[in-house]
Amino acid sequence: MRFFLLHPSIVVGILLSLASNIMGQYESSSFTLTGLGATTPFARDYQSLGINPANLDLETGFEQRKTMGFFDFTASAYTELLNRRQMMDGLSGKAKQNTLTYDEQLDQVDVLTLKPTAIDADFLMLGLSVRTEKLGAFAFAMRERFDFYSRLDRTLTELLWMGNQSSYFDSLVVQNVNGGDSIIERPVDFDPEQFTILSAFLSSAQALSGRQIIGGSSVGFTWMQEFNFGYGKRLIKTNSFEFHGGISAKYLLGQGIIELDGLKGEAFSSLSPILSSDYNLNSNALNNPSALAPDASKFKPVGQGFGIDVGGTFILKEHFIINAAINDIGEMRWDGNVYELSDDKITEFDAPGIETLDPAEVLNPFDIVGSLLAWKGKESRTTRLNTTTRFGIGFEQLQKLRIGFDVIAPINDNKANMQQAAYNAGIEFTPWPWLHLQTGFAEGGNYGRRMPAGIYFTGREGGYEMGIATRDILTFFEDENPTISMALGFLRFRL
Repeated sequence: MRFFLLHPSIVVGILLSLASNIMGQYESSSFTLTGLGATTPFARDYQSLGINPANLDLETGFEQRKTMGFFDFTASAYTELLNRRQMMDGLSGKAKQNTLTYDEQLDQVDVLTLKPTAIDADFLMLGLSVRTEKLGAFAFAMRERFDFYSRLDRTLTELLWMGNQSSYFDSLVVQNVNGGDSIIERPVDFDPEQFTILSAFLSSAQALSGRQIIGGSSVGFTWMQEFNFGYGKRLIKTNSFEFHGGISAKYLLGQGIIELDGLKGEAFSSLSPILSSDYNLNSNALNNPSALAPDASKFKPVGQGFGIDVGGTFILKEHFIINAAINDIGEMRWDGNVYELSDDKITEFDAPGIETLDPAEVLNPFDIVGSLLAWKGKESRTTRLNTTTRFGIGFEQLQKLRIGFDVIAPINDNKANMQQAAYNAGIEFTPWPWLHLQTGFAEGGNYGRRMPAGIYFTGREGGYEMGIATRDILTFFEDENPTISMALGFLRFRL
């Protein structure tokens, strides 16, 4: 049975649009840090939240001790499914005009099996911080966080791309010239141009279960609203050494999550009414105890949770920084519109598959996954946050030069978390007090090798900052494995 359920395809499309039109999220929305790459040693004031709260009480090089920021935005989209030209054709609308042939769809299955895609976005609505003379520093940030990762196994890739033309099925329902329909055996030398296919099926004895279909696939998606309160303080000070400690606590509202783990044979979703799709539900999903009321608000949260960040920072000889932090220690409880994978056999499918190289379709398989796999209702589900640890070292001559390195690694195996450690190195040069130039090198995480770059401006003796940055400037010059990325901010003030 088909049912109107919720999914993140709309958000994935929005993230792709924002990433392109404005031009994981490892440093949140910090336009003054994105182009530097190595953010752990150099984050300050409210930008330290989500990176290392111990940095909250570090000197900034400016006299002002209060900072306020609005509407900072960072988004990145990386994929090995499309090259840069195909991404740009899709973002311009050209890709929608070119329908793939059957042979071209088959070629995509061979090329794209187990190829990763990652999309991350962070939107800071409000950031505040104040450094006191004796009590330490206090900060607050309110932001939206989006994370998406996918890597699909062969069988699932074929079904997504080929749909009812897939060789998985041995029988077809086709339309006759008189308008009726007939059931035929799928020919050995299959040519879809000979038929108008309405659906495809095979017997239950031959069919695979949902767990067998997903194989070694991984899909993760989260959308959360975060309210983060942080505190940092210098705890030790000598002539050549300082130690700062910090902690932050965050309250999280969940708008949506999808996790599909082929190795464990599990999948579940919990998604708010703003996200919608046609899911294939088995009979017990109709009485789902976690189902929201039909008239629920479009943005009604479906989960909530708490997390903490802790960190420490050493300052040596005033200019050398060594620090470390653990972020997002905590969990979420999802209790709205919760569905989990049912192990029903996949015996029929009527969707035609992916027919163009439009990124909004290629990078966004949830519509077909939702209708392909079977789902059952569940009362609630508890998940861990995407916990990470980070370590950084750096040299800083305030408002003149920054050189640093950091490494960020996942602590758990959440599918929307980083899938491997990320290594970053960077430099910021300030030729004049009002101009800051950044570049660096980065590799790992959910992204490939990349070269961040950024520029930002400081005015009114540190009272105002604005800037723009990208996580990978090489995308503009190389065609394969593009990272379309942009960080933008223009309302950051020191008071």
